[in-house]
Amino acid sequence: LLPTLVVPDSTKKKINRCPLRPSSDIERAPLILGHRGASFYIPEHTLPSYRLALELGADYIEPDLLPCKDGTLVAVHSVDLNTTSNVHTYNNGEFQGKARQSKANQNKWGYYVHDFTWEEVQKLSVRQRVSESGARYDGYDYMFGIPSFSEIVNLLHDWNTRELPLIGRPGKSGGVPGLYVELKRSQFFEEDATISMADLFLDELATHPKASELLFDHVTLCENLRYDEYRVPPLVVQAFEGDVLEYLRVRFKERWMDFVEEDAILSSGVVSGSLPEENDEIDHPWIPPLVLLVRSDYCQSRDFWFEVAKLHIQGIGPNKQCLLPSSSDIASNNTSALARAKREAKEWVAKAHSERLAVHPWTVRLEIESELDVGGVPGMFRSAEDELRYYFCELHIDGIFSENVALARMIGAEGCDGYYSSEETNPKVERNGPLCI
Repeated sequence: LLPTLVVPDSTKKKINRCPLRPSSDIERAPLILGHRGASFYIPEHTLPSYRLALELGADYIEPDLLPCKDGTLVAVHSVDLNTTSNVHTYNNGEFQGKARQSKANQNKWGYYVHDFTWEEVQKLSVRQRVSESGARYDGYDYMFGIPSFSEIVNLLHDWNTRELPLIGRPGKSGGVPGLYVELKRSQFFEEDATISMADLFLDELATHPKASELLFDHVTLCENLRYDEYRVPPLVVQAFEGDVLEYLRVRFKERWMDFVEEDAILSSGVVSGSLPEENDEIDHPWIPPLVLLVRSDYCQSRDFWFEVAKLHIQGIGPNKQCLLPSSSDIASNNTSALARAKREAKEWVAKAHSERLAVHPWTVRLEIESELDVGGVPGMFRSAEDELRYYFCELHIDGIFSENVALARMIGAEGCDGYYSSEETNPKVERNGPLCI
């Protein structure tokens, strides 16, 4: 049965103190999202990588979730375990008989994660995925295993409740770190094995003994914050598929009793039924912020903002190429094209903000971009530091996925006083010269 309708206090302004994008009253640096943990230093999607990201001050750790054969969710980037693990060589080829082609994955051969039980996955160990540049330390390769979602929740709960009080909790403009989950390749798993990633995720949230306290306590906690205080939402869910996010929104509404206590809902004046003009952030605060991930070939399409307007989301996670000039314009130092691309990037971010959407681009890495290492620092910048200043101080993004958490934290803490944009300086692009944009 649904709880009795509670009439909110009309004298109390309804406001969400824990939105994904803080209000202008909050003075704080952009959110630092530990991309797959602290993956520059330690192999991605391992408990030590997530732990290091927390120690370095990340606002969020980001696991990519995939399902095992028995429904256990694990953190790994690729549906093919051979991309980062020793599955092919483990125990003299014990699992080689599991390699197969998948029609749902363009007939590619692989060791597909959902063909393995959690017990089997626990036998594997992982290595650094980004190794082409040679810039990353490989001494930790095959020292750590693949974690389950349950283990990651336990890690974050232990950090927030046991260890942070011993080393000093963050101030009023941050709060304890949260979990920024990506549901990977939902369509692939539906086609290949009729697995619903969204339902598996909801089921694990509902059954984990610490999930309610860790990931949904903001339903009441955020009400007590002052106008100039902010706490990051403890759980954010992202996906490339808009229909998956819409499905999650509906199911979070329907299954609210699986995630929060009824007393907390009633005492906060929140109603569980539908309102004529409901706002999920206020009227259904147990629904985590939902973020649409965007590839570079989609963000500038004619129908992009029209399609985004149909979704009930709180943020956009664009490939950083959406906010940069083309590689050819950068290589040729086409100054007019560079200036035009930067203006368009500013307009793109401003458009998202006008729709009350946070902008969290991905991903900043330390390596200089090259033919062998795509996705590193673009040629228009001297370093990752300069790239971060561009996103923070010129585009005014709200958060950044970074594989080097310490560097992103440092640049964010610097602020933008004294920063000069390319429109003011317009220097020639040089790797060893002045800042060029």
